[in-house]
Amino acid sequence: MASGTQPLTHFLRVAVAFALLPIDTFILVVSYTLSHLTTLEQHPTDQRDTQVYSKTVLVTGIDTPQGLAVSRACHRQGHRVVGVDVDDRDTVYNPLLCVRSGGSLSCSVAAFYRIPRTLYVSSLLDIVHREKADLWIPCSERVTVLEDAVAKQVLESRTTCKAVHLDAELTDRLANAESLAQFLVDKDLPVVERHRVQSRDSIHKILHRSPTKAYRIRKLAPVLESSSSTSSNRRDILLPKRTLSQTYSEVSEIQISKDAPWVLQQQTRLGEFWADTLLVRGHVEAIKVRPGRKTTEDMSWGASRLDESLASAIYRVVEAFASKGGTRMTGHLSLQLMVDEEFEANSVRHSVHIAGCTQGAGAVTSLLRDPSCALAGGYLALLQLKEKSSVRSEERAGPARIISLTPRAAQQGLLARTRVTLSQRVPGASGLFTLGDALADETTLFLFWEHPLFLAGDPMPWWWDVHVSRPAQEVWNMCRRSVK
Repeated sequence: MASGTQPLTHFLRVAVAFALLPIDTFILVVSYTLSHLTTLEQHPTDQRDTQVYSKTVLVTGIDTPQGLAVSRACHRQGHRVVGVDVDDRDTVYNPLLCVRSGGSLSCSVAAFYRIPRTLYVSSLLDIVHREKADLWIPCSERVTVLEDAVAKQVLESRTTCKAVHLDAELTDRLANAESLAQFLVDKDLPVVERHRVQSRDSIHKILHRSPTKAYRIRKLAPVLESSSSTSSNRRDILLPKRTLSQTYSEVSEIQISKDAPWVLQQQTRLGEFWADTLLVRGHVEAIKVRPGRKTTEDMSWGASRLDESLASAIYRVVEAFASKGGTRMTGHLSLQLMVDEEFEANSVRHSVHIAGCTQGAGAVTSLLRDPSCALAGGYLALLQLKEKSSVRSEERAGPARIISLTPRAAQQGLLARTRVTLSQRVPGASGLFTLGDALADETTLFLFWEHPLFLAGDPMPWWWDVHVSRPAQEVWNMCRRSVK
């Protein structure tokens, strides 16, 4: 059934794009007109400093929202941007290679190239030589972080161009969970505790050593159990219990041995958060903190003074991570953080632990698409001889600056609570909401104010993506299905 509805879906998307073409073209013209009038009203500024310090910035992945956001940020500061799309499609039988991406038509892009993934490094090297690029910012979603790391090594060894990316060794080390944990331990950074225990005595030793922490214990791997197995052996167990006797009683029922080990992992009370960062030479140049879950409670993130306190605690941990990583720590990183509350005699403090790390521009979209972040200055810090940390000015402006807020957070929280209430009380409401979500996902691309590529002063990427690039992709998909 799903395969039968796909051709109709492709056709409807093309039809909607065609139907909205007149009004979207009108919006395009109005946006350019207002942008031109605004430019004429502004007083001319002295461009001498801009010309002196202007750099050529190479951005790969200009077809992505994060790549286009980086391009616009650098263009606003007077730098020349060279955009690159990386293509991994079949170059022989795919006519879509003749259709440019929306991002390539942005007014922020001075020159554009499309390169095949199979010749990624050599093509980048050729573009850097041809355009005399000073800085390379990788944002493509069609290339792995390890491929970008290899390209960084080649470019920096053969040219003067600098790359905003980790080197190959550090990239591989942070990408693996075990090597990342060892890296954090070696640098004396807070890491989520995870112990492999083989006896009840070892469990008690860990609990007694950290009385303020909570843990979850589970079997290391599923094993066959008889019907007489206790329920404690078939589920995760939270430790310690409310009293010491309850803790000993619970642990005594666990069937544990060297042949049947368990895993004791630290449990956090406040849950998961992510810190999207731009790190340059071991300094935090830009950072945004966001909750890891999109629940009703998390939609009010940032509205409380307690959230600002938590954001400051997270910032201090990220700053320590960057500084202890040294000058090699340059790139886009999203750190997974588990936050706990540690109770002391007369106070409660936030305890932040690093649980994981995701690399690449695609992992920090909340940071790159935030216009309040001074991204261009952070990137250009890589070209400066003297090392400095520019985010301290952001910290002086207040912890609220590093909190990543979703648009209309308060309204979304109210709508989410209303939705939960109606789903519980009105029969069939849950199914209607699910259908509405599917329709909303389809129509979001046609609502210019929701489209990730739209900008009032630079609307062409949005218009081209909605009415040329995507319809061409849908037509090609229909043709391929008809041939098959």
